Amino acid sequence: MLTPATTALLLSAGLLLFGLTTSWFQIRGRRRLKERSVVPSDEAAYYGQRYRRRLINGVLITTIGLMIGGAYLTGLERQADNLGEHNPDADTPLEKPKMTDDQKMFVRLWAVYWAVVMVLVFVILTLAFRDAWATRRYALGQFAHIKEEHEQKLRRDLAVYRQHKLNASDGGNRVGGHLPDDDIVES
Repeated sequence: MLTPATTALLLSAGLLLFGLTTSWFQIRGRRRLKERSVVPSDEAAYYGQRYRRRLINGVLITTIGLMIGGAYLTGLERQADNLGEHNPDADTPLEKPKMTDDQKMFVRLWAVYWAVVMVLVFVILTLAFRDAWATRRYALGQFAHIKEEHEQKLRRDLAVYRQHKLNASDGGNRVGGHLPDDDIVES
C-alpha cells in the first residue's frame, strides 16, 4: 500500500515529466514554424499562438508538479498533519488544542500555498479550454475554405458539362458555326 507521501511524489514526478515533455515539444514546434520559409499568415498566427498557449501550460504543469513534490519533501504536509494531533499536555482529551502564533502563521502559509496550486490548476484548465476553442475555430475556418474551393470546382465542372451537353444537343457536327447539312439546298 502506498503512503500519501509516496503517492504525492509519484504524482509530482508524473506532472514534471509531462510538463517538461510538453514544453519541449512546443519549443521544438515553434522553432520548426520559424524555420519554414513560406507559411500562410492565418496558419502562422494559429500555430504561433497554439505553441505559446501550450508552452505556458507545460510550464504551469511543471510548476504544479514542483509545488506538490516540494510540499511533501520539505515536510510542509507532515507539519500540517501534526497540527490536528491530540496534545498530550491538554487537561481533557476532548479539549480543542490552542494554536500558537507560529502555528497560525503556518496555517496561513499552508492555505496560501495550496490556494496557489488550485489557481494554477484553474489557469491550466482555462488555457486548455481556450486552446480547444481556438483549434475548433481554426478547423471550422479551414473546413469552410475547403468547402468553398470544392463548390467552385463543382460550379466550374458543371459549366463545362453544360457546355458539352449543349454542344452535343446541337449534333456536335458544327463546322465553323453551322452544320454541314446547311449547305444542301432543298428542292
